[in-house]
Amino acid sequence: MSTRLKVFLVITVIILAITASSVLISIFSAQSQVLQTMKDNMQSLVSLANENISSEMDALKGDAAAVAQALIGHPVHEMQQLLVEQVAAYPDFEAVALINEKGTTVASYSASAAPPPEDVINKYMTKALAGQSVITTTFRDADGRLVFYVFVPADSSGYTRSRGGEAPVILGAAVSGLYFNALVNRLMMWNSGRITLVDETGKIIADVHNEWVEGQLNFMKLAADDPRYEDYAEVIGRMISKSDNEGTDRYRMKGPDGIKLDNVIAFMPVRTPERLAPERWSISVSTSIGESAYYTVRGMIAVSGLIFLGLGLIAAAFASGFIAKPFELLNAATKAKTAFIANMSHDLRTPLNAIVSLSQLSRTRELPAEINEQQKEIFESGMTILGVVNDLLDISNIEAGKFGVISAEYNLPDFITATASANVRHIGSKDIALKINPDEKLPLKLIGDSLRIRQVFNNLLKNAIAHSKKGTIEWKISAEKGEGDAVWLVSSIMDPGQEIRYEDTEKLFLDYSSLDTQKKRSSEGTGLGLSLTKKIIDIMKGELIVQGIMGKGTLFSVRLLHKYVNDEVISAESLNELKRFESSGDKKQYDPANMQRASFPNASVLVVDDVEINLEVARWMLEPYGMKVDCVLSGKEAVEIVRRGVPRYSAIFMNRWMPEMDGIEAVRIIRKEIGGDYAMTVPIIALTANAVTGNNSFFINSGFQAVISKPLNVHTLDEIVNEWIKK
Repeated sequence: MSTRLKVFLVITVIILAITASSVLISIFSAQSQVLQTMKDNMQSLVSLANENISSEMDALKGDAAAVAQALIGHPVHEMQQLLVEQVAAYPDFEAVALINEKGTTVASYSASAAPPPEDVINKYMTKALAGQSVITTTFRDADGRLVFYVFVPADSSGYTRSRGGEAPVILGAAVSGLYFNALVNRLMMWNSGRITLVDETGKIIADVHNEWVEGQLNFMKLAADDPRYEDYAEVIGRMISKSDNEGTDRYRMKGPDGIKLDNVIAFMPVRTPERLAPERWSISVSTSIGESAYYTVRGMIAVSGLIFLGLGLIAAAFASGFIAKPFELLNAATKAKTAFIANMSHDLRTPLNAIVSLSQLSRTRELPAEINEQQKEIFESGMTILGVVNDLLDISNIEAGKFGVISAEYNLPDFITATASANVRHIGSKDIALKINPDEKLPLKLIGDSLRIRQVFNNLLKNAIAHSKKGTIEWKISAEKGEGDAVWLVSSIMDPGQEIRYEDTEKLFLDYSSLDTQKKRSSEGTGLGLSLTKKIIDIMKGELIVQGIMGKGTLFSVRLLHKYVNDEVISAESLNELKRFESSGDKKQYDPANMQRASFPNASVLVVDDVEINLEVARWMLEPYGMKVDCVLSGKEAVEIVRRGVPRYSAIFMNRWMPEMDGIEAVRIIRKEIGGDYAMTVPIIALTANAVTGNNSFFINSGFQAVISKPLNVHTLDEIVNEWIKK
């Protein structure tokens, strides 16, 4: 992924986050305000509807009272005719009846509806006898018509008593059950909204839907069988739960088109300014939120957000180019530097191969002491240059992001022994001893990148040796259990050199710098080793602490994260061998002059390299084994020799980079195209001047058996010869 694309994606994510949060906050705020305004308006509307309904109810009661008043002073036998006249005078009344205190109808007249039945009279008679005017809920009369009744008290003292001394005390008038629907329809002002009047049980008295009124629907009962009405029934339940309940709410219910709509409802009990109506009816006004500016505002904000996002993406495209430019230049410079250092490493290794290898080889022969010492200095100087080249390459790879960590299981005692042994040669003629102090519970095996960890300890041990003149360097090593399967390898290296001051510790890890040799601590070199060590430890999520101890020296403490293998710890024998390392660490065993080689008189090897001096170095280092050594200058020649099958070599040493055909391609042809038992099994050892760590697995996967880096080391070469060449 290019830097420009990365920058664009980062800016895009930021713009998306800002846009999304702004849109959501704006929508929430706007919706809350619109919804609150809508609720306030609905509350005003329900109050207006209540005034109209309560006024109409009072008018019906007043008309009924007027009829009762008109009958005062007339004998009962004249009531029938008078009722006919009164019904004609008040056309809203479809039937009128006079009822005595026993609930018996004294006189009645019906224009189109039946007089109130006895069960209705008995239900509402108590309120009328108490002096209240009351309107009943809707009923089906004897003829099946939907009606409600208005009951008002009648002044019995003004009537002439009938037979038995029973005078009428209540007047009841029947009104069409759809009476209030006309009023509701007049007040209706929305497409999907409605004004609903319900009695104390939740039955609908009036609604814009006539069929709901005719059907005497009760959503409290409907919801028990049909979940579509649950939300609405819940609201109605709150409306009628108390006689003085009022407020606003939201619910969802399917509209005429079958789509479930989000609705706002305002409700209150039917009342006059002075008191609640005795009927305990409730009135509500509801409408879909979609009929308000609710969704319009949300849509406008969403569109604005999309426009802002689009403009932001356009701006991000332009900005990413400007922002990414210096990073692209930096990345290009870093890549160029990495490539340069890699190429430089390759070019330097070719002459270093001759210098180091031949100086080391010459020391295996009998030479005058002075010349042998000179050859040793040439070798040590070459190895110093090689170390600098390796450090430069590793730091460059870290900066380029190409420095990988590959974890695998490794044997800890073997690792410690090999690392300590490799660093003994740096002691030289100094009066220094290296002492290993392992913990008794040190794990036998751990999972980690042993190659990188060895690089860390090599640098720290080499640093300790370089800054010590005499005394003992103590290497302590133990392990601590971490969380889960984590294990911390804990180590400290104490050198007897001059202690480092606290204020100078951070300077140790700066690239290309070392402490003042006069004032602080005797030092030499480029300062790359500790800087690289710190970088490697940081990549491995470890810790490195430096502490100067007055009169004793400097302590380097390291914690490196590993994974747990099992509970097996090192044996007592291995523990004792590590502790005895100081006395058994004979530096002479690492001197090439003391090296004993095996003899391979019947073996023959082929060395492939495009540089003649490299071929000569390889020949000179292999001939002491008594084997025949042939050399060719290209991979193409090597392939043809293997294809002919004559002569058959015991092993092939193949250089990686060569013109026309490199070592990788040559091995591919030998293994996959030539075929046959010899081509498939002949050991091929890679010779490489590319010191990038982790290349071993690349070569092994490409068909090589082993890898040896230039400059050739007599000890490493001896190990490979003994492992892969048969006597």
